[in-house]
Amino acid sequence: MVPVRIENRAQLIYLLTEAAELEHEILCCYLFASFSMKEGTSEGVTEEQLASIRGWRDLLRGIAVQEMIHFATACNLLTAIGGEPQLHRPNLPTGSRAYPPRFQLRLMPFSPEAIDQFVSLEQPEAIWEAEQQGEFRATAVPLDRLSDIFSSERNFATVGELYRGIQDGFAYLAQKLGEEGLFVAPAGTQTAQEYFQMPGLIAVTDLASALAAINVIVEQGEGASADAEDSHYKRFVQIQHEYREARARDPRFVAARPVVTSPYAMLPTDLAPDAEVALVDDPISVNLCQVFDGCYELMIQVIGRLFAHGDEAPETLSVYADIGVSLMFDAIDPLGRTITQLPAGPSHPGQNAGPSFRLSRSGGLPSHSTSARIVFRERLVELQRYCRFLQMEPGAPAVLGTVATALQGYAAKLA
Repeated sequence: MVPVRIENRAQLIYLLTEAAELEHEILCCYLFASFSMKEGTSEGVTEEQLASIRGWRDLLRGIAVQEMIHFATACNLLTAIGGEPQLHRPNLPTGSRAYPPRFQLRLMPFSPEAIDQFVSLEQPEAIWEAEQQGEFRATAVPLDRLSDIFSSERNFATVGELYRGIQDGFAYLAQKLGEEGLFVAPAGTQTAQEYFQMPGLIAVTDLASALAAINVIVEQGEGASADAEDSHYKRFVQIQHEYREARARDPRFVAARPVVTSPYAMLPTDLAPDAEVALVDDPISVNLCQVFDGCYELMIQVIGRLFAHGDEAPETLSVYADIGVSLMFDAIDPLGRTITQLPAGPSHPGQNAGPSFRLSRSGGLPSHSTSARIVFRERLVELQRYCRFLQMEPGAPAVLGTVATALQGYAAKLA
């Protein structure tokens, strides 16, 4: 197999950017599936089945937390060598040219099809190679030609293979440029466990720490060996096996609500014309989807400022870390679970809505510390007021009040 080749800094930044995007996309897919899962026997499952669902949800959320660490690690690796944290990504579903053909991702409710997608995404390189049985694989750039000086070949079929190429690229460029020449960012620009209580998030300042950070990703998930019992791949295979057994005992058993695939309350501008999406048109569901997308985009911006901070004081960065993590648990999670219990609308009879994790063109980072604090507080206040306004609508879900109170508290921290 022809390895991913990295010959210069621009190529390494390009592939690290792609790695950050993929981690972000995969994280959204896992969260969407967890939001869709049933939460009580009133949804047509037995106590025994509900116990299984809860176990699968816990596994899925644990993997999602580790994907967040992988995303954060890719951002640290980028800033360490002079790049910038990659917070944006293509909106889902991804188009055929966004990534190599294997990685065409979409938001799906928890189901056998979704689990199959997750198993495929986390498949170790050795298993993928064995399944190919020596089939010819074309390379993006012939070996007798120089590769693109701005990017790399994208010649990878698994995420593990991508990280192996990135690992080799770090080793090669550290030798070519010297470690001081490669790791050009000040050490203080890194974000690690002093702000995020995420085991395995490593500050990257030299080759040893860069390789250690990549190893965390490899050992936890996409690059793990086929016999690593605690890898993401093995966990999803376990869920796949248990779900099949549960369906064999009761063919009517469905673990998730009937949530539409790839839902949107408002279509983003970057979707391919032929993208298969479900446009949500129930008024209440649309409103909650808009709140969700606003909170989600703000969460990404706040966390992003941690990875691209300039002259913020440590106490400000601690506040950003607290707000970013709290938004996930106090806004994103309850809104996501509530949305999947609401109807998708007249265009989708019998189906439920779902969050789209939509990113807008305006979702970039404020450039300076002062403006960042002002913009973040302003947005928190706007979202809080929007929730209060929606509370006055007939049939408004109670979650709006809970989220509004949380947003108000975050805004106060930035006053």
